[in-house]
Amino acid sequence: MAKAIVKKEAADLAAANQVNDMFGGGTMLQIPIGAPLPQLLILRETPVFGTPEGDTVKEVVGHIIHWHHANQYYDTDFGAGEAGPPACASSDGFVPDGGTKPQEGPCRSCKFNEYGSAKEGRGKACANTIRLYVLVDGEILPCIIKAPPSSLGSKESLIKWLTNAPNVANKAGVGTKYQPIKVKFTLHEKKFDQFSASVLDLKTVCVLTMEKDAEELQALANLYSDFMTNYLGRIQEDVGAESAVPPEVDDGQGTEVDGPEDIPI
Repeated sequence: MAKAIVKKEAADLAAANQVNDMFGGGTMLQIPIGAPLPQLLILRETPVFGTPEGDTVKEVVGHIIHWHHANQYYDTDFGAGEAGPPACASSDGFVPDGGTKPQEGPCRSCKFNEYGSAKEGRGKACANTIRLYVLVDGEILPCIIKAPPSSLGSKESLIKWLTNAPNVANKAGVGTKYQPIKVKFTLHEKKFDQFSASVLDLKTVCVLTMEKDAEELQALANLYSDFMTNYLGRIQEDVGAESAVPPEVDDGQGTEVDGPEDIPI
């Protein structure tokens, strides 16, 4: 894949290249076939992220390499059998393209994608999410952040940021792509009738420019190219085969991991 988007001293780079050369050289990263990308979990009851290493952090900074909508409908109750794969799934949020029993027609007209279709409460039976593929500063592989329904409301920052990103990039003189924008990701707690949920917050830190950040931009471009070539085709399969996370899952630290939400956005 691509080199890390971090500035290092020349000595550090020389040492890293020397070790790479000892084991065959090259910059492509070896990843097991079919393995999912690391995930940065949104913990439900506490506004912190769970890292792939098992730690928790309050915020991360990085670049969004790619993002897309995703819908998943599970017809099996948790505890009553398997928790996946979904009966119906859509990797773009518009048309079903996966699952064991995909529905016919567009998602917008599906009965399971209507408010009030959830078995309990006022939410949807189908879970609507936005998946962000984020290269966290200091990392060389992007991780997945699955923004839950609680983060998709019109008053929250995620939709606003994604909508306005082309304007931010254009004003910085780097075209209209969001990848050059460095973003800070945090969470805040939002209370509902019977529970609370963690809501994803995005804030622009800066925009990389060719004048000051040519090397970082080139590395981001290389990573984006690798992602689109090697991973983009897997997204449909991943969304359509993914097991559901029960609403209450302990992360090992007494905190609940984000799962399906009954939220009337």
